Amino acid sequence: MRKTALAASGFALVFALSACGGDGGNNASGGSGNFFDNPQELVKAASAQTEAAKTSKYEMTMSAAGMEIKANGVGRYDGENTAMSMNMEMMGQSIEIRFVDMTMYMKVPPEAAAQMGGKEWAKIDAESAGAQGEQFDQIAQQSDPTKTLEYIQEAGEITGSEETTIDGQKATHYKIDLDFAKIADEMGSSSGMTPEQAQQLADQVGTLPMELWLNEENLPLKVTMDMGAIMEAAGAPQSESKMEMTYSDWGTEVEVEAPPADQVGEMPAF
Repeated sequence: MRKTALAASGFALVFALSACGGDGGNNASGGSGNFFDNPQELVKAASAQTEAAKTSKYEMTMSAAGMEIKANGVGRYDGENTAMSMNMEMMGQSIEIRFVDMTMYMKVPPEAAAQMGGKEWAKIDAESAGAQGEQFDQIAQQSDPTKTLEYIQEAGEITGSEETTIDGQKATHYKIDLDFAKIADEMGSSSGMTPEQAQQLADQVGTLPMELWLNEENLPLKVTMDMGAIMEAAGAPQSESKMEMTYSDWGTEVEVEAPPADQVGEMPAF
């Protein structure tokens, strides 16, 4: 069960990229004061706006199995042209990650750099690194907010909505229940779970509470999720697990460059 709990922690991180609500109305135009009550219509509107804007800044906070994670960065969400940079604080360490041109780069600590001939960055090619490359590719996909919207489309039920404000912006706040069984295989595979582990969790978890805030243009401002049920089902010693993502500066120019070539080495086998 410990292995399942560790896999669940990875699941929480990958999902990774994370108030009370009134009754939803029946106006499918969305935006402040016009609530979606159909998850497919909500996702259609939000995805169209996200794909048009393409870029944003983001911040993340998450707790899982007693581990606290904070991160911030910028992202461009554009298919094969997707790029992201992230600075993460995790287990007392600072981690810098870049994803550009379908390649993941991770800045390594000095002791690891010494083993790589003094090079400060490790390169992980998503196409040539086999199963490891597939997992890093999944991490890059999860940074795209449209992936979260896909989960809502596949497994979400809107249970409430209300008008509110976030940082002075008018917003519509949705409360959503995700049927975990409908997305367990997909989310589990991206975090290294076996199909058996994912199914075991799906049999116990039920629904995951999620909240989503959209601005007047139907762009995501904030996403929160309580994944405690996953950790509890996995037998984690501390079952609390919460994630919060905030997005800002939609549509601003985002430049993510690969590190200097002379500072890049190949990631040693895990």
